[in-house]
Amino acid sequence: MIADNIEKINFKFNEELSQQISGILPKGHIYELGHPCDILLSTGFPDLPIELSSTRLEEKSKQNNHPYEIIEVRNLVLALNDPIAVFLYGDERKAQNVIVELKNDNKNFVVGIFFNQSVKGNIISSVRGIFNKNNSEWLNWITQRKALYLNKKKIQILIDQQRTDLADVEYLDLNLVESLVDAFVNPL
Repeated sequence: MIADNIEKINFKFNEELSQQISGILPKGHIYELGHPCDILLSTGFPDLPIELSSTRLEEKSKQNNHPYEIIEVRNLVLALNDPIAVFLYGDERKAQNVIVELKNDNKNFVVGIFFNQSVKGNIISSVRGIFNKNNSEWLNWITQRKALYLNKKKIQILIDQQRTDLADVEYLDLNLVESLVDAFVNPL
């Protein structure tokens, strides 16, 4: 039942995303991404609807330091429901960064979500940031003890990939990251 609902929300998101790309989505549209999954709830996400402004998505996709095509966030709802990792972002009760399997330029997307935002009289969680980030940079967040959730299997695959080009991650001790991932206890 829950999986069916997620599929429906994801389908609607993808349809609306196509409309935005085609230029027919109404200005100021708000994407509804559903409620947080059990993994996100276990890290401290409030059980509130998650929303993303089409305007913010457009703005974030055109940033000079992280440009991407909007189509690259297709299936965002599904990706949020099976994250690679969740990290602190300041006060974990106010915001968290979710690493998802969506990629641009071989870099996973970071989805920054702020909690308890008041929008038109409703309290929601709001996607404030969505951009691709060098995997070595967010893997380093593990050594900084910012992890709230880690999908160990998916992260081990990324660590193995990072080992193939050590020049990209010369500042990152992959052995330390690997040992911290192995020892990490997920909240679920």
